[in-house]
Amino acid sequence: MIHYISNETLNLERLEVIISEGVKLKLSEEAVVNIEKSYTYLQNRLKNATNPIENVVSASCFDSNGKILPQKISENQHNLLKSYACGFGRTAPDTIVKLMLFLKIQSLSYGYSGVHLKTVERLIDFFNNDILPVVYLEGAPDDRISLANMALPLIGEGEVRINGKVFSACELEAQYGWQPLRLGPKEGEALLVGTQLTTAYAVYCLIKSLKICVLSDFIASLSADVFGADASPFLAEVQAVRPHKGQILTAKNLRAFLSNNEKKEQYVPEAFYAIPQVHGAVKDAIAAVRKVIRTEINSATDNTLIFQELNAIFYGGNSHTLPLSFALDYLAIALTGLGNISERRTFHLINKTEHLPNKKTLDFWVLQRMGEGISVENKHLAVPTSAENPMLIEKRFDIKGMGGSAAVKCYQLVENIQQLLAIELLTAMLFLENQFDENDVKRVILQDFRNDLKINKKSFSLKKSLEKTIRFLENFDFSHQIFQNSKI
Repeated sequence: MIHYISNETLNLERLEVIISEGVKLKLSEEAVVNIEKSYTYLQNRLKNATNPIENVVSASCFDSNGKILPQKISENQHNLLKSYACGFGRTAPDTIVKLMLFLKIQSLSYGYSGVHLKTVERLIDFFNNDILPVVYLEGAPDDRISLANMALPLIGEGEVRINGKVFSACELEAQYGWQPLRLGPKEGEALLVGTQLTTAYAVYCLIKSLKICVLSDFIASLSADVFGADASPFLAEVQAVRPHKGQILTAKNLRAFLSNNEKKEQYVPEAFYAIPQVHGAVKDAIAAVRKVIRTEINSATDNTLIFQELNAIFYGGNSHTLPLSFALDYLAIALTGLGNISERRTFHLINKTEHLPNKKTLDFWVLQRMGEGISVENKHLAVPTSAENPMLIEKRFDIKGMGGSAAVKCYQLVENIQQLLAIELLTAMLFLENQFDENDVKRVILQDFRNDLKINKKSFSLKKSLEKTIRFLENFDFSHQIFQNSKI
C-alpha cells in the first residue's frame, strides 16, 4: 500500500494505518511542486543576495567581494546539525522515530522550508526501508537535539537502527550505495527545527489513549458485574441532566457491556457508581487534546518560512512546543484519574472477595499493591512540565516549550495506565466465580482468554498471568460489534 504525501488533511486513524501496517510513502505531484518551487525561489533569492539573510545565509558565507560561497553554506549547515546532535542516554522507541520521519516529511512537503527535493526523498527512503535513526532523549527539553540526531545520518554521521541492530551511517551508505547529502542553504535548520519529536509522542499517546478509554469502560463493566454493583447510576436519565459528552458515552458503553442490571449491593463505592463521570471527564479531555494534535500533524513547523507568492521570507516561532506541552500535560493529568479509579476498583474487588475459601492460597493483595505503586508514580508523572521554564544563557530563545520532556513523561504514564487496567482485568477474572453467562456479551471476547490463564490449575502463575493480560490488552480486538460506537 502506498500513501501519497500531499496537502490533504491527515487524521489520527490514517496516521495509525501508515505507521502500523507497513505503508510506503511517495510524494504526490502536488508535494513535488511545492518543494521545488520553494527551493527554486530560495536559490534565486540568494543569487542576488549581497547581505546575510537571517537563518538562511550568514555573513561568514560571503567572500570579500560580497559573493556567496556555496561550500561555506554547506559547511555551516552540516556544522549546525552536528553541534545540536549531542543527546545521550535513552533513545526514542522505533515507532516514535518512524512517526518523526513521517511528520518531518509531511512538514517539509508543504513547501515553506526551501529544502532540496533529494533531501525529502532520502527521508522517504529511510521511512520505506525501516531505517530508523538513533534518536537520543536525554538533554532534549525541546525537539532540536532529537531532530538533529534524526537528520545526522543524511550527511553520513550518526547511527541508525535496522531490524533492531545499530549501524553507523557509513555502514548504511555502503549497504545501500548511497552518498551523504550535501546540504544547501537553510536545509540544516529546516531539518533540526520543528515539533516532530513532541508530536510523534503525542500521536502515539493519543492513539493509545483512545483505545484505553474503551478498554477502561469494558473492564469496569466486568468489575461491576463481579462486584455486584448497582447499574442504575449508568441509566441514560441520570446522564441527561448533566450532559457532558464523555459521561453520556461512558454510560452508554457500560449499559452495552454489562451482563446484569439488577441491583445486588446496598453499599457501592464511588469507584463504581461514578464511572460515567470519571471516565467521561477523561474522554472529554482527550477530545480536547485531539484537536490540538490534529492541527499539529497538518502544520509546517519551521521557524524560517518561505512565502514565494509574497516574495518574502518570514521568521516566526512555529517550532515552539508549548501548545503540545499543554495538551500532553492535560492528557497526563486526565489519564492519572483513569488509573486512580481503576486501582480503587481493584482494591474493592479484592477486599470483598478475599474471604472466599478457594482463594486462600493466593495472596492477591500483591496485585493491589502493584497498582498502588504505579498510581503513586503516575502522580509524579502528571506534574505539569509546561509550567517549567529553565533559566538559559541565551537571551533570544528564552521561553522553552518543554515539549520533549512532557512527551516522554506522558508516554511512560500511558504505559502505566495500561498496566493498571491489566491488573484490574486480571483481578476481576480471578474472582469471577463461574463461567460467563450465555447472554453475556463479554463471554465471546474473554472466555478463551480466561481459559488461557489456567486460574483453577496448579500451574497457575500470577506473574505469567499478568504478562498474558498485558499482551491481551496490547493486541485487543476491537472488531466485535459492541465496540462499533464506543469510541470518542
